[in-house]
Amino acid sequence: KQSLYVVAKNSGYADYILRPLSAQLLEPVKAEREGKVDSLKLLSISGRGRKDQMRLAKEFGIQQYPPPAGGCLLTDPIFSIRLRDLMSHSEDRQIRDYELLKYGRHFRAEDKGKIIVGRNKSDNEALRQLAMDVDLVCNMADFPGPYVLAPYGSESAMPAAAALCVRYSDAPADTEASVVCLHKDKSTTLKAKAIQKEDSERWII
Repeated sequence: KQSLYVVAKNSGYADYILRPLSAQLLEPVKAEREGKVDSLKLLSISGRGRKDQMRLAKEFGIQQYPPPAGGCLLTDPIFSIRLRDLMSHSEDRQIRDYELLKYGRHFRAEDKGKIIVGRNKSDNEALRQLAMDVDLVCNMADFPGPYVLAPYGSESAMPAAAALCVRYSDAPADTEASVVCLHKDKSTTLKAKAIQKEDSERWII
């Protein structure tokens, strides 16, 4: 129980973290106090055992879930920084926005919004699955490279997204490479050079 309080405190958003499996053992958080969540429907599971969770998973037909050794993402300092950035820049947050925090490199491109760059094949596939029509997505045209996603991004974010795409691609250094960007079913191919290292480091979350 003490570790739950430590995670909540260090995240900086203790009043927003609802733990449905053990909520009846903890102080009510904002969502409960405001009546958005019925506390009586939440559980009071405690201890290190996983029998109760496994029973619930079976009841709901859930066959795939994290192994017992899986840790809370809120203890990951990088994830916590990304979460804090999301909550400070977006009021209308969706479940997908939180899912995106788990994948790729995240950049806050000044007034161009957030841009996420896949680090590997699994990242790229996860981002591709989470992408929506309202997003801006970019891929390299002629070289192997990352899947780049700007959530809810506009065409104005295209040059920044393309520059990041080239930066983490296999295109030769200082090469102006072709990047294909898709936004609301409109495909655009543009030439871009890799973003300067100091700029990417300044943008990274």
